[in-house]
Amino acid sequence: MDHWLSLPREGVLPLRSSFLPEKIPQLLPSLIIYEMVSPTFIKFRLAGTAVRERMGVDATGQNYLDYVSPERREKASQSFFAVVGQPCGMRVISHHGMASGQKKYLEILMLPMENDRGENPIVLCQGNEIKPEKEELFQDQDLLKNISIVRRDFIDIGAGLSDFTD
Repeated sequence: MDHWLSLPREGVLPLRSSFLPEKIPQLLPSLIIYEMVSPTFIKFRLAGTAVRERMGVDATGQNYLDYVSPERREKASQSFFAVVGQPCGMRVISHHGMASGQKKYLEILMLPMENDRGENPIVLCQGNEIKPEKEELFQDQDLLKNISIVRRDFIDIGAGLSDFTD
């Protein structure tokens, strides 16, 4: 978040053109850049090596919503658009059941950017694997088919907080 806060801006959000991922090499493996194309298409613009390994595929160019269970896609999309609509940051704790068979518990930080390179909003996402509070969180295999949210908190970055709820 420190790097995001240090970027040049013309308002609340930093400019996409000022964000150079190579300037934060320690975060590159776990970095994702999303382009908010439409409520049904959230495009992976960049997926770091740790993300690709975790997913078992390079999702660059693909739709994030394809990795969300069908019954959660609308809410997942709304949560992403809440970040750019307000704008605000978002911290998410989630279970990830990947196509590779791996099961992960992640803490994710999402921050919007002003896309001065195109018309669609941009969201930066950085996630780290964390230990679940209770080991039994991984016992229900149905919860781990795709992505399920354990907790979501919005972060005021100078424009207030979203009123989105799951």
